[in-house]
Amino acid sequence: MSDQQQVADVEVEQPERVDPMALFSDGVRIPVYGLSFIGHIQKDYEFCGHKFALKTLRPAEKAALAVAIDPWKGTLAEGEVWMNAHVALALVSIDDDAAFCPEAGPSLESHAKARLRYVTNKDNGWHAPTLSFLYDRYLELEAEALDATRELQNLSEGNRQPSQPSPDSLTGPDISDVPMFLESRSSADSSTNS
Repeated sequence: MSDQQQVADVEVEQPERVDPMALFSDGVRIPVYGLSFIGHIQKDYEFCGHKFALKTLRPAEKAALAVAIDPWKGTLAEGEVWMNAHVALALVSIDDDAAFCPEAGPSLESHAKARLRYVTNKDNGWHAPTLSFLYDRYLELEAEALDATRELQNLSEGNRQPSQPSPDSLTGPDISDVPMFLESRSSADSSTNS
């Protein structure tokens, strides 16, 4: 038997994957797990009779899309491809179909490239108006996530004042009793002064 056959017959042991959350005690596991969702928002948007679900992206996804657009770096198309790659990775589903794009490769970079090809394919990719609409919604989603994270930070620092009015504070208070209160108070003040 040759050395190559002996090497081929040896099983390579794969290291056991450890769930990082299992490393935390029960008392802190849930709060630590919650940290991984700060900044995550997912919303549905309607556009021209279709429903698109978009999500905020994690840093690793943004890094993968930077690799995916590498062939266009330094070209006039770089900005547009950057925008399209964000849309491609932020898409969760189209018309409630989460399998709208065939799964590609084991790496996040392969996935980013496949998604970018899907939305920009020369034969049946999307046109600029659709991509622009979705990119604008994506930017709004990222801004909303940032605002929500700042609000959460304000609350965690003990600042109970919201940075913006809450939805229920947009209607004015019922002040119909205020003049009667003021009148009764001024009549009470005048009676004690007399």
